[in-house]
Amino acid sequence: LFFPSGSLCRLPRNSALLPGFFIGKDNNCHPTVGNSKLTVCTKSIILALYPYKWIIFYCMRLLVTCFRTAQGRTLFMEGTRPSTVNSIGMFDMLKGMGMITIVLAHTAELYPMQISGGLSLTAFFPFIYREALMAAFFIASGYGFRKRSIGKCIQQQLRALLKPYCITAVCTSLLHLLCHYMAFHYFPSSVTETLKVAGGFLLGLPHTTTYAGQQFFSTGPMWYLLSLLIGWVLLDAILNIFPEKYTHWAVLGIMLLGWGTTLVWELPFSLSQGAVIVPYLYIGYLAKKNRWLDKPLPRRTLYILLGGTALTTVGALLAQSTDCISMGEWTLGPLSILLDAVTGLGILSIVIWFQRRVENVVTHAIQAIGRRSLFIFCVHTVELTAIPWYLMPQKFAAHPVLGMVLQFTLSLGSTLLICELLVRRRDLKFWLPSRREQKAAEAPRRRSARAEAPERHFAAKH
Repeated sequence: LFFPSGSLCRLPRNSALLPGFFIGKDNNCHPTVGNSKLTVCTKSIILALYPYKWIIFYCMRLLVTCFRTAQGRTLFMEGTRPSTVNSIGMFDMLKGMGMITIVLAHTAELYPMQISGGLSLTAFFPFIYREALMAAFFIASGYGFRKRSIGKCIQQQLRALLKPYCITAVCTSLLHLLCHYMAFHYFPSSVTETLKVAGGFLLGLPHTTTYAGQQFFSTGPMWYLLSLLIGWVLLDAILNIFPEKYTHWAVLGIMLLGWGTTLVWELPFSLSQGAVIVPYLYIGYLAKKNRWLDKPLPRRTLYILLGGTALTTVGALLAQSTDCISMGEWTLGPLSILLDAVTGLGILSIVIWFQRRVENVVTHAIQAIGRRSLFIFCVHTVELTAIPWYLMPQKFAAHPVLGMVLQFTLSLGSTLLICELLVRRRDLKFWLPSRREQKAAEAPRRRSARAEAPERHFAAKH
């Protein structure tokens, strides 16, 4: 898919792998004349993947193993409990749908399909409510916020969010170096581009930026974790410092400060984005405190949510641009930030209402994806940043819809497979357990052996 057409599909001259292909004088496979473009494209994909048939075979075998690691529960029902009010699983549906939407949006933006008026069907309209969905994620995160000391809050966030961030940064850099060297076969250039990726992770850049004349790439979706870390610390500091009657104004002040910094300078470590999302976290905190999600929304609140959603669409169509937190761009300035918060709260309410009333195999599957959201987020960052997906639109320039569907399937499928292996690594037979796990597994057998051993009586020695 990403490499020159003749470099991966060398077969023996007497090979008859697929009808409709012949081996040319250059010892490469060529499609015969007369096949349709779709047939030639499909066969080319199969031939490109043929040298990796054993890798694909073992990946499929791992996938089957994951589905067969049965412990009396099915795959999508494992660990599932009823999502009651204020339970930890009440946002699984939101996170699952969000993960699928994020992967689809990152794929669709590579295939811009222009319509009348100069707007893109895939790179504009799906992104109108992009930041509203991100706001819903932050509101759901703020729902679990608890006030604590500032030092303890910093320590907890560093332990929970910085560790996956660092692991993702290392994996992304290594895979980026490998993929670019395999694609372009020039090691110095691959090292240079990989250093830009690693530098972006070290600086925590939400988007590609130039510092001191040197360009650094963005961290990809990982800006979300850094912004969440900064936002939690700022909200905890506000609740500890300001009296309750001034908390609302302090939150708005932090938001305006973060928005203002995006106009003059690009701060590292996603500091501006972390300040902007504080209102979203605060709304989630108030939602749990006042039990907004435990009962149906009042009619007045429903009208406000619908009005905010409509204004978001109107603003995007008039300005012909969409909001983007990572880029520090808002169509209507601070008003767009607040409208995204209102729309995000509406999305969250609708998803929770749907989750409580609909239960089937599909909803269980989406909730299972939501429970693995952190794994999916990290793995998607690795494959999105390291793999040169931008070469796919060039290969499928004549069939953009086919290319988009194929890339989305490969991206989401590989991400879910790797995440499932990470979650179920202890259940797989081929996974070597650590020494601590071996001792823990042998301890019950040793105790049972001692209990079943016959008692020995010794005569006293005089």
